[in-house]
Amino acid sequence: MCWGVLGKLLMVDGVEGEVEVGGATVRALVAIDDVKPGDVVLVHAGVVIEKLDRESVLANLAVYYDLVKYHYVFNGFSEGEAGERAREELAKLARDLGVSEGEVLAALTEGSGKVVRESIEQVEIPEEAFYIDYTIQLAETDYLQVTHYSNYLRVCERAFMSMLASAGTSYSRLIHEYGVFIPTVEVSAKIKSPSRLDNTLRAYVWIEEIGRKHLKYRCLIYNQTTKKLAADITHIAVCTDTAITTSHEIPKEIKTTLEKLAAKKSNTKQ
Repeated sequence: MCWGVLGKLLMVDGVEGEVEVGGATVRALVAIDDVKPGDVVLVHAGVVIEKLDRESVLANLAVYYDLVKYHYVFNGFSEGEAGERAREELAKLARDLGVSEGEVLAALTEGSGKVVRESIEQVEIPEEAFYIDYTIQLAETDYLQVTHYSNYLRVCERAFMSMLASAGTSYSRLIHEYGVFIPTVEVSAKIKSPSRLDNTLRAYVWIEEIGRKHLKYRCLIYNQTTKKLAADITHIAVCTDTAITTSHEIPKEIKTTLEKLAAKKSNTKQ
């Protein structure tokens, strides 16, 4: 998973600027408008990509705290020692950004939906939702042993295919019996908090909409180890032939099965 770096903009000169990051001054391309010295910005790959309001700064600092804490845990520190060191680094970064230490610590502990510490209880999961449990593997993480964002999509696909199989509509049946399958053509994803090696995820999946040729399904990935929502991902899939040349109507028998899996509040289009 790739994260941008928080910094305070010191100077803007055309398309370039200087940003204070962790006590060091770096030059970066400025890819956004309406920024001025003193603004807190997000820098990624040497480019200023976003200006952050106070709420967004707190949300990013909460993520930073988690990353630093588990870096220390990974290097042999106890949970308590790791948390203390992470808070010290967080306080220094907050001061550099012009945010009070007390405000940041309050955001970490209050569990407010205004920061990324969103709990699963704040998201409505229909009774019809299907779920699988999955443990993060080493090959799915980066050098910090944080799950790469693309692997959340794979977890969603596992959950979706397991849901279809549980209803007797496996992908192999779609292909060999009906000559079609339903590939994803559009994804909307929000990564809420990091997951790490050996964390156990619970992926909830349900169908939100069924059309003549398409369906929309949603997947919420809850990290049972950290007790946080890790990702919220919506897929749109279109029924097509196996050569992916033309779209097709979803076979009637398959559509009937999908309607049984759909959440009651879903919009089933004719």
